[in-house]
Amino acid sequence: MIFTQDVSSFGVASAATGTSAAATSIVPNDAWNLVGSVVTSSSRQNVYSTGEWTSSGPWTTYYHNWHDANSRTQGWNMFMGDGYPNGTTQQKYSNDGQSNEHRLIEWAQENRMGFYYKDRFEYDNATGDYSGVTWRCMPIRNTTSSSITRSMSTSRTGAGGHHGGHSTIMYTPNSSGYSSVTGGSWNVVDSNSYTSESNYNQTFNISIPANTTVLVMNTSGWWNHTTYRFKDTNMFYNLDSLFSDDNSLVCDLRMLNTLSTVRIKGESSTSSNPWKIYPQCALIHGDR
Repeated sequence: MIFTQDVSSFGVASAATGTSAAATSIVPNDAWNLVGSVVTSSSRQNVYSTGEWTSSGPWTTYYHNWHDANSRTQGWNMFMGDGYPNGTTQQKYSNDGQSNEHRLIEWAQENRMGFYYKDRFEYDNATGDYSGVTWRCMPIRNTTSSSITRSMSTSRTGAGGHHGGHSTIMYTPNSSGYSSVTGGSWNVVDSNSYTSESNYNQTFNISIPANTTVLVMNTSGWWNHTTYRFKDTNMFYNLDSLFSDDNSLVCDLRMLNTLSTVRIKGESSTSSNPWKIYPQCALIHGDR
């Protein structure tokens, strides 16, 4: 696949106003057969010596099922690559081990995306609630003028209780246009996902408002399989049921690129604002 870019309009200053011109999109057009997600992970207590963490996240107690507001605040910051974004010498609480991902884009082949029983080797062998955690986010856009409800499926591992739990959560912005978003809300789609599971599959319905991009987050905890070996399943499947070739629902490739690259200003370890990703997406790739 070849990406093209009109460099004549990328970040060029306007002689009349002295302001920066909008960037031309550097990602391909959305289509039913282009589906990706962004992944970040942490080894938690399996990090050697300084840097390991348990139930206490960047701010306060962290529950990986995101069933409380404080956990969503911390979880979003850690997913974005830094649980302490206003820090200097504090640990980042993500990408802290040799096998970790850091805002990595993974693409779908046929009907599945992600990993199933991924093998992770962790020498400290810290098990239970604090073995390791993974965050995955897929931006889904409704291109039509009506709300769409459709089936989707996820697969996840869990480790222990809430601290190493797992869940599927959806963020819905308060406006359909990127540049006009000023807030939004999280909704726990899978409300039974906080228990420990070696592997957990579920199919459910999600509803996406008209002309809107939502962020679907899939979290998993690493399951201790044997000494020093952990299994991590974090996957979307049955993508043929979610995306059809009429392009009514698509993976938002502009947002996918923004999630993997953009720097958000004004964040701290005690607050996070997922809505800020939307106007940043408009600045990079154009509004819609």
